Amino acid sequence: MRAMKEEHGQVLVLVALSMTVLLGFLALAIDVGLLFRAKRNMQVAADAAAVAGALDYKYNASVTTAKSTAQTAAAVNGVTNGTNGAVVTINVPPANGPYTGATGFVEAIVSQPVDTVFMNISKISSVTVAARAVVGGGAISGCVWTLAKSGTDISLTGSGTLSAPNCTIYDDSSSSNALTLTGSGSITGKAIGIDGGYTKTGSGTISPTPVTGMAPAADPLAGLAPPTIPTGTCSSSCTKSFTGSSSNSIGPGNYNSISNTGSGTLTLTPGNYIINGNLSNSGSGNLVLGAGNYTITGNFTTTGSGTLTIGAGQTIVVGNLSLTGSGALTAKGVTFYTEGSSTVTGSGSMDLEAPTSGTYNGVLFYQDRSDTHAVSVTGSGGDKIQGIFYAADAAMTLTGSGSVNIAADFISDSISLTGSGTLNDAGYSSVNSSSVLARMALVE
Repeated sequence: MRAMKEEHGQVLVLVALSMTVLLGFLALAIDVGLLFRAKRNMQVAADAAAVAGALDYKYNASVTTAKSTAQTAAAVNGVTNGTNGAVVTINVPPANGPYTGATGFVEAIVSQPVDTVFMNISKISSVTVAARAVVGGGAISGCVWTLAKSGTDISLTGSGTLSAPNCTIYDDSSSSNALTLTGSGSITGKAIGIDGGYTKTGSGTISPTPVTGMAPAADPLAGLAPPTIPTGTCSSSCTKSFTGSSSNSIGPGNYNSISNTGSGTLTLTPGNYIINGNLSNSGSGNLVLGAGNYTITGNFTTTGSGTLTIGAGQTIVVGNLSLTGSGALTAKGVTFYTEGSSTVTGSGSMDLEAPTSGTYNGVLFYQDRSDTHAVSVTGSGGDKIQGIFYAADAAMTLTGSGSVNIAADFISDSISLTGSGTLNDAGYSSVNSSSVLARMALVE
């Protein structure tokens, strides 16, 4: 009986020992939880720093400002370089991983010691927690956005073909005939998403089968501000009119109108021009606009057989843009901004290429987003068209003859495809992955 009495209290000892172990595990769990929380916060700071740095580099192309912006973003998210042992390293371009040396990518590495609570018992007073992120520009998948919420947004009639196998086509109309195909033509995309429905009449094909009932896609360039329109007045020699067969040239400045109606070549030497009226070229003469910025408050028209060559820069047309001559049309590194109707007809050869840097990187045509004037573009085989066509509130007509290979994105109220040609669209991101339509992607 005494032996049994001596066993009293053993359970208490066992419980005490178990509690010690349990409390140890609890202490460890608390410390581990604190470290996981610190790791999450550190990753948030790294992600924010990399995104901010990449966006800054995209628009400013400056390593210095990208690093500064990234450091600020990390600090806003609780990790300030040099404070409480924190280290924030920004590499432009990345210095580690598969994106080492990749232009347009930013690497953020952050670390900071985190105090422990119970690990002090084991003489571990702090643990350094680190995180890393890499962000850079990535190509966007879409190449056609039609933004009207009702009616027919996309229509194809006749035997023409729109082939964009690497691009997504977005149709925001909620109507049952949001997309219509009539005739023997075809529409091909990587994917086709429609808010409403679609109709098909004739032997034509739509591939793949559109996904209906999709939520409307937002205007992808809604945040891109239009350019400021310069103003100026002319005090002398304000009207320039050239006839005959001789070649002529004029320099930068302010004018009331400029016209070339003969067979000679008119050259506007490089620089900035403000024309408070019309700029026109007709007859067989050529018109050459040197690199620079042009503001035309009236109409910009070309007719006849002369060629039109436009150097890199910005061409603002407050009136109507009508480039309908039969001569060759070349505009490289150019953004057209319009507030009237736009008609571009390439019965001669066309080489239209958007700029690949700056605020309007990739934008070939930008019609004021509240302007409802129609946009019409006609191409033919052999044309080179690379850029973004943006006319958010306008109906756009695309007409082709022959096989036209382009790398373009279209954003408009609606699009009508006519003609018998084949429009092969590789999407603008295939030639410029860093345009204003490119998205910032977290790649590591």
